[in-house]
Amino acid sequence: MSLLLISGHGGGTDPGATSYITGRTRREADETRRVTAAVAKALDGYCGVTIYPTDRNAYDDYRKGTLAAVAQFSRYGYVLEVHFNALSQSAADGATKGVECYVPTDATDTTLPAALCRNLAALGLRNRGVKRKNWSVIHTAQRTGTPAALLEVCFIDDPDDMAVYDARFQAVVDAIARAVISTYHLTKEDDMTYETFKEYMDQYLDGLSMQAPHDWSADARTWAEQAGIIQGDGTSMRYRSSVTREELVTMLYRLYLLMK
Repeated sequence: MSLLLISGHGGGTDPGATSYITGRTRREADETRRVTAAVAKALDGYCGVTIYPTDRNAYDDYRKGTLAAVAQFSRYGYVLEVHFNALSQSAADGATKGVECYVPTDATDTTLPAALCRNLAALGLRNRGVKRKNWSVIHTAQRTGTPAALLEVCFIDDPDDMAVYDARFQAVVDAIARAVISTYHLTKEDDMTYETFKEYMDQYLDGLSMQAPHDWSADARTWAEQAGIIQGDGTSMRYRSSVTREELVTMLYRLYLLMK
């Protein structure tokens, strides 16, 4: 699993949504960079994570026609663009406006977006659910064949939302990371035992050995089998398996006997 995180509004001069709450100016561009950096750290060891260059604005790159070249979406299994929502500056009323997540209109799998909303809602944010809209960046990713979503963590201009976000920032980060981990059934590399690794490798090698050989080797395989140089293991010729030194020297010996 490889994940591309995009900080909404990123670098440049666009601050994104802004607010002034409890004597402090909040800028969306600052908070999205903070979130993506923390999420990347939380996912370390679980999957490969790349953060879109934070000195760039992905939407600006989209408008310039350079987004696909910079992002190289096809290298990733999923693209998550992080934003903060805003409607209008409001007073604290004890009710959060909440979290929501957008996917392109033709998205077929909303498992991760739903998990993101569910996990963040569990922290006290209203769950506004998964919605469909072809926002420029995630739609571009989707058209390359890479699933993508745009997460609105909470409303940056709502005091109740920001109170949850500020008080439970690490919990917000962990909620996002857990959604990725649970959706893709990821296991931290440090937690994998030797026995588990060996089991996975044995399964992989067994499956590889049973795959059909490529057509380009057909004539050579026919000759080697008919000459008795390649004999297999009784059930398969195992053409896609690794060759041990013992197997290699045995085949060379059979070739030597054939040529005497």
